[in-house]
Amino acid sequence: MTMETATGPGGGAGEGGGVVEVRLGKWVNNQRTRRSSLNEERARLLTELGMRW
Repeated sequence: MTMETATGPGGGAGEGGGVVEVRLGKWVNNQRTRRSSLNEERARLLTELGMRW
């Protein structure tokens, strides 16, 4: 399992601040599952990045 941490602007991770654990495999799977509900721009950008649907 691959886990990454991410911080947002100013060292925070959104409104609450702090560090957020990102499970990349789960995120990718969620994008694939929700492909039909993603807006066209997001789907296009993911495809350009090499997303395998």
